Formats: sequence, C-alpha cells, structure tokens
Amino acid sequence: MVLKHWLQIVKRKIISKYIYPDFYRGQGFFMLKIIHFIQNLSLDITAGAVIMTLFLAKVMNVDLSLNMVVGLSIAIWLIYTIDHLLDAHKSKERAVNPRHAFHQKYFKVISSVALLVFAIGLWNLKYLPEETLLFGAILAVVSGAYLLYSFKSKKPFNKEVFAAFVYTAGVSTAPLSIANSIDGVQAILVLQIFVLAYANLLIIPLYEHDIDIEDHHASVATLKGASMVKQRVLLLCSLNIILFAIQFLLLKSYPIQGIILMMTFVLFTLINRQVWFKKYQLFRILADGIFFLPGIYLLL
Repeated sequence: MVLKHWLQIVKRKIISKYIYPDFYRGQGFFMLKIIHFIQNLSLDITAGAVIMTLFLAKVMNVDLSLNMVVGLSIAIWLIYTIDHLLDAHKSKERAVNPRHAFHQKYFKVISSVALLVFAIGLWNLKYLPEETLLFGAILAVVSGAYLLYSFKSKKPFNKEVFAAFVYTAGVSTAPLSIANSIDGVQAILVLQIFVLAYANLLIIPLYEHDIDIEDHHASVATLKGASMVKQRVLLLCSLNIILFAIQFLLLKSYPIQGIILMMTFVLFTLINRQVWFKKYQLFRILADGIFFLPGIYLLL
C-alpha cells in the first residue's frame, strides 16, 4: 500500500511537471507562444510535409533537388494559409478558434506575405523538371478546386477527405514524378499516408468541436457529431494496422512500417485520451507532429 501511494505521488509530479506544466509563467509561457505562433502560420505542417516527401523519396530511391523541396514547401504553405485566410474572411465576428483569430488579426500582413511567397514559387518553377511541373499543375488544379469548394460551401461535405487527398498528392508529387516505377510497398505506403492525413484532419475538429460551435464554423464534428468522427478515426487507425500487417508479413518492409505504426499509435492515443491532450492545445502539437516521425528513417 505504501509503495502504491508513493507511485501515485511520483506519477502526479511527472504529469504536473512534464505533461501539464504551468506554461503561463516565465519561460514556459514564452515557449508556448512560440509554438502557437508556428502552428498558427502552419509552419509545422509545412516542415512535416517536407520530411514526408523526403521520406517517400528515400523509400522510392530517388534524389530530390533543392528546388523541388522549395516548391513543395511553398505549395503546402500556400494551400493551408489560403484556407485559413478564407475561413477568417468568412467569419463575421471575432473568432474564438486561436488559428482563425490569428488570421483575422493579421489578415493583411499574412495576405501580403502569401503573395510574395507565391511570386517566389512562380520563379522557382523554371528550375523544376517537366515531369514534376506536369504533376504540380494537376495538383494546383485540384488544390484550387478544394479551396473554392471550402470557401463557397457553408456546410462542406467530406472536406477532410479532399484535404487529405491534396496533402498526400502534395508530398508524393516530387518523388512520383521522377521515380521510374513504384512497387507494392511504395503504393501501400502512399495509401497509408493518406489514411494518416485523413485521420489527422478528423481529430483536430473533434478537439475543437465546442470552439467551432461558438464560432458558428461548420466542421465534420459539428455536422456529423463527435461520436461518429471518433468512430471514423478508430476505423482509419484499424485500416492502417491491417495495411501494416500486410506490409510487415508479406512484403517485409520493417523499418518503414515501424514508423507508420508509431504514427498510427499517436493518433489512436489522441482519440482515446482527449482530456489529457486538450489542455494547452497539446493535441495539435502531437497530431501534426506525427509527420516529423519519418525523420527517424531519414537518419538510418
């Protein structure tokens, strides 16, 4: 009994110090502001996308030029930033959602930066291979259709599926455009990335369900219910486990699938421990942070 009592005390101290620290004092508050600033500008998502495309390039055994990486970074950042700017523009009142409120407050500044980044992207196009340009043009059309649909629709149906497809196409464009061929391992891996991206895009609206209701912002969680969204995420995690088993047992893709399994486990934990990770927006750090995990494979 005494041992159990001390273990509980140690557990509470670890949680209070490392999992739920008092961010709102001293250096912790400053660090939190930096993290939220990076998240609000989608810089973490952009960095994760670069890691994902380098991960795919290594799996497909192709070398990406610096201009390809720059082009991907610009494309992903612009897609997410324009989407957030459109959400901010549609909102008639001051948003409760921190990301939407940030884009409302700095709408003109972010819009100006986005135009400059777009110009740099156009200049970068002349250094890309023709195959990549073709894939990129198709992606641009699909992304434009997604943004238009997102802006015009008051109650977007399956917006997350569309966004997951755009993300997966974005991180896959450069490697696929210069790869000679793709095998079963690589094809299933692209499908797994889509499943992870889709689950990620469902988890965030689930955590922001109450905020979206206050903002009168339509999301999959407000339209279809939190319970249904949770079931869908669990189904997607289960699907990735099945694909993991196929890859692991039949195709023997061990290191790659170890990374995918870790990414899936993080999402599974987020969906089952919402009370733990809702505080200080830890859910967003972990949900978007899974796309940094393939960086482990790049170091092998």
